[in-house]
Amino acid sequence: MKIAVDLRSLQTGVVSGVENYILNLLEHLLAIDQDNQYVFFSNSLLPESFEHLQYVNSKIVQTRIPNRVLNLSLKVFSRPHFEQLIGDFDILFLPNANRFGISSGKKLVITVHDLSPIITPQYYSMKGRLWHKFLNVKKIYERADQLIAVSEHTKHDLIKLTGIEESKISVINPGIDRSTFDSHIPADRLRDARNVYGLPGKYLLFVSTLEPRKNLIGLIKAFEATDSDAHLVIVGKLGWKYGEILEALGKSKKKRSIKYLGYVDETDKPAIMKLARAVVYPSFYEGFGFVPLEAMSLGVPVVTSQVSAIPEIVGDAALLVNPYNIDDLAFALSEVLTNESVRSQLIAKGSARAERFSWERTAEQTLAVFNSLR
Repeated sequence: MKIAVDLRSLQTGVVSGVENYILNLLEHLLAIDQDNQYVFFSNSLLPESFEHLQYVNSKIVQTRIPNRVLNLSLKVFSRPHFEQLIGDFDILFLPNANRFGISSGKKLVITVHDLSPIITPQYYSMKGRLWHKFLNVKKIYERADQLIAVSEHTKHDLIKLTGIEESKISVINPGIDRSTFDSHIPADRLRDARNVYGLPGKYLLFVSTLEPRKNLIGLIKAFEATDSDAHLVIVGKLGWKYGEILEALGKSKKKRSIKYLGYVDETDKPAIMKLARAVVYPSFYEGFGFVPLEAMSLGVPVVTSQVSAIPEIVGDAALLVNPYNIDDLAFALSEVLTNESVRSQLIAKGSARAERFSWERTAEQTLAVFNSLR
């Protein structure tokens, strides 16, 4: 078979959850699949390099159509068909929902990461809400021959909110790169990370894009309520509707103990996480949860939300809190900062839990979905 893969979601310039999923899945797919042919589609005014996707059974097609023009044409006319852009194929794989055009005889597989635009539209900017309305994911999902949900929770949301038949949905958890998120990070890398980023001696760490859904304002309030000399370090690019978040940072009574690093290179993230006393991820809604999983793999205690897909991913290997309850979150922060027994249990359970997730397994299960459509 020839499988076409849409790479347009990789063109954001940074690596977040979706980009992490695409890069790792495709790399491991190409490593195990010698039977199928892959053609990767990219659209950018500037040429891009995808050297890690260069295999004997793959090729990359790059067009330079302005994205606004391409998206509008796909929305209004369902044209151009992808066959016109990249040649013939059997399956189109969208690793993230996007506008597309294909002829009726072509198979379509889409990965669904979450239903946040439908469930929590209030956390998106006006631009984001307009984009998701323009995208019309319900219609896109209905056209798919198979959907890949990254968690059981996402599958249930899909069925409940779109009416998609359960038989069309396969639950395939993303993995974790344990060679990158390895608890045995060399001392010189840890030292360099502390020096380069000016990291304090003892700190709680938040890692995510700054946007309302991640509940950073709640974390700041909970941090203020703790009686500790620990710092709070925040890592993540500015997303949307972050004005109130930055205001909360500037007005915090503990602002001298809060350090915002902005976006950091992915290669530095494991060391920054490893040095943390705990990683805190109090999101209001997630379809999966890479950050808690990465921290557990590194042997770092995790405090995270008891809502959406997160409990399914972390099990009993993290302190689960009500993200809407500041006192609950503050108590959990105090526990991971001071209670050595709790910390030891979380580290042991977290390391074991992380072992369940691998990109090799994700690739094998995804390949099985493709082959089922022969």
